[in-house]
Formats: sequence, structure tokens, C-alpha cells
Amino acid sequence: LRDSVRLRAYGQRDPLVEYKSEGHKMFQRLLNQIEAGIAQTVLKVSLAKEPAQPVGRPSPAASGTGARFAHGAKIGRNDPCPCGSGKKYKKCCYPKFG
Repeated sequence: LRDSVRLRAYGQRDPLVEYKSEGHKMFQRLLNQIEAGIAQTVLKVSLAKEPAQPVGRPSPAASGTGARFAHGAKIGRNDPCPCGSGKKYKKCCYPKFG
């Protein structure tokens, strides 16, 4: 870029204006290449459908961690809920059983 601007300065052109215009052209080419690369990547991607999973909470017996309720072990408020919901105990079953 600098060499081409220097050569144009010999041709009685303002080097700052030439540098700015050449830089802008190079930047536009870069953006076009990036957009083309993104478009190619998006077109190559294929989506695979996953089998539908049943909606609902798993039962405490099925999750395997429900034994903590049966044995009466102390559950911390910030521990994961043993019902298997994935929520904290204080947000899930603590109001019911605590």
C-alpha cells in the first residue's frame, strides 16, 4: 500500500488522499471476502434433526438421586434438587418439603 502511494505522489497526487482511498478499497475487498466465506460456510452446513425427547419432569425414582429424600439426609438450599429438575433445591422442592 505504501509503495503504490509513493509512486502516485510522484504523479502529483496528494499522498494522504491516495492512501485513504487505497485503504478503503482494500478494506472493502476484505469485507467482501469475509461475507463470501460466511455465505459458503452457511450453505455447507446441514442441520440434523434430533429425536424428540418427552417433555416433563423425570420422576424422583428414575433419576437415582431421589434416595436423598427417602433417607432423610440434609439437603443444602443451594444444592441441586434431588427431583432431577436441574434447579436449586430452594427454588424447586424446598417450599414443598422444607
